[in-house]
Amino acid sequence: MASFIKSAFKESDWILDNIPEFCFLGRSNVGKSTLINALANKKIALTSKTPGRTQLINFYDFDRYRLVDLPGYGFANLGKEKKNTISTMIDDYLLKRKNIRCFFLVCDFNVVTDLDKEMVEWLAKNTKFFFIILNKIDKISNNTLKNHFEKIKNFLKVDENNIILISAKKMLNINSIKKIINSFL
Repeated sequence: MASFIKSAFKESDWILDNIPEFCFLGRSNVGKSTLINALANKKIALTSKTPGRTQLINFYDFDRYRLVDLPGYGFANLGKEKKNTISTMIDDYLLKRKNIRCFFLVCDFNVVTDLDKEMVEWLAKNTKFFFIILNKIDKISNNTLKNHFEKIKNFLKVDENNIILISAKKMLNINSIKKIINSFL
């Protein structure tokens, strides 16, 4: 049974054990919290229409593993000091956390940016396993979906086998993410 465990601000707040973690990151307002709720099949993560609400590292228990929701990069309308604090928190987690089995970069299918491309490049350079989740496909026609998918794939320079098309809101392809998580356990 999935549940929220805690929020962490700094490394000393992290959970100390060996339980596998799957990290969700992405720009503000791409639907990470909605996706975590879809994976839990209930509301365990707070969602907001206001970008940048997640400002801590949030840990969620899924029995045999944890999902971790990082604050969105891009940080919406935060001051410079707050942006730097959040950026440091994200960097520390990404570079120091040993429990991470796989990263999921969540992007809004309709708006993939240079920041997303930079994150893909960082993940390719610094991690072993990562997947791109293109969320909010429920708002797209099938023709547009195919054409736009190719453009995104080429822009991000990733293999299409590492891209998952979903709609967290409509629960489309959520099982694809669960299968990937199970393959790492």
